[in-house]
Amino acid sequence: MEQISTQRSRQLLVLGFSVYLVASLVSMAVMSLGAVFLFTLWVVAMGGPRGAWTAVKAEAANPRSKRYLRLTALLAVACIVSLVVAWIVPMGYGSRFVRVSFLKDLQKLWYLFWPLVLAAGLRALPESDRARALRAWLLVFATLSIVGIIQHFTGWPRPQVIPSSDPVRYHATMFLGHHLSVSSIFIFPFFAALDFLGGRGERLRARAVGLSAPVLLAIVALGLSGLFLTHARTLWAALPVGLVLWALWRLPRRWAGALVAALLVLGLAASQLPQIRGRFNSASFSFSFESRLELWRANLRFFEERPLVGAGWHHNAELSGYYQLAKLEEQGKAGQSVFSGHAHNNFLDFLGGTGLLGALAWLAWSVAVLAMAWRSRQAGIVCAWVVFHLNGLTQVNFWEGKVTHQLMIAVALTLVAAPRAPGARNSQ
Repeated sequence: MEQISTQRSRQLLVLGFSVYLVASLVSMAVMSLGAVFLFTLWVVAMGGPRGAWTAVKAEAANPRSKRYLRLTALLAVACIVSLVVAWIVPMGYGSRFVRVSFLKDLQKLWYLFWPLVLAAGLRALPESDRARALRAWLLVFATLSIVGIIQHFTGWPRPQVIPSSDPVRYHATMFLGHHLSVSSIFIFPFFAALDFLGGRGERLRARAVGLSAPVLLAIVALGLSGLFLTHARTLWAALPVGLVLWALWRLPRRWAGALVAALLVLGLAASQLPQIRGRFNSASFSFSFESRLELWRANLRFFEERPLVGAGWHHNAELSGYYQLAKLEEQGKAGQSVFSGHAHNNFLDFLGGTGLLGALAWLAWSVAVLAMAWRSRQAGIVCAWVVFHLNGLTQVNFWEGKVTHQLMIAVALTLVAAPRAPGARNSQ
């Protein structure tokens, strides 16, 4: 697709993308409004509905986007098939059965196709204009990280107490409602800021939008502090993996080695801090671990009963409660409460909800998206995806709406990225 030539249309798109990228860091309601705002300006900038449709068709014809669309269609079909089977023959335990409502159950499919709209809009802008939108994203990311640091000590603006903390401290959740949401969303702008620092081409782009090296260092430091103060245990293990991968990829060997050594020393030192040791020795950790085991067993049971299609997309969440209640009734413990919901593991959630068809389709989708970013030499996005999937070993973050917005932004950035020269790794 050709870039937009009129200044007004470019300004509209830059405004739309800036607002949406900022909204993707705030809250679910703000994200939804930001998406509508961007879509409206995108349609206007493209010359109306006909021009917008032409732009999407052109984007879908791009080889990289075409591959993405095929895998997305495969994943969507697997989800729909699981719902159709659950509607015809609903799964249940005792007297409780799942109830499929296609209008409600299919709502989240739009996320998977949203990157085509985003990519069509980004491709219509010159790289300098894309960088302006990224600047707003990174600056607000740093500002919200400051909010998270304040929140850790004061609880403002939304207190979420860290269990067993003494003195009382709070998870850094910013305005996202939960610390696990932050751990899967803020990793993307964090690694993007690292990328601006870590290569000659990125530094040139950073200066073009007014982000000097000291400013970028401050953004990285604030973002790292905000992520650490989420007190998300899996993130504490996953983020160093992403940092090591990024360092080995983007830095000269001597600097990469120094960073890896520093991370090892900091990790050993941090593991001795009472507040960190307490997070792994507390009663809440034992409860969290045991409850996750129960959910993993439940989803494996759903997979055993329906290996191809599972319990029905998302319906394994409600069925996990029915399954555990039925087990308690069989043991004569009726009336006890159970911990139910999604599987707290991305792969097991797909396996229990959509069976082998859905789980394999999701794996193929995930590998393809990661491979596209890898071939494009997008170190930050690759490392963010790695941390995201490691986080996903103990939570279902792929279908969480707040997180999915960020994922589809990453996909769109990958779709429009041009592959870099093989020697770009240590070009500085």
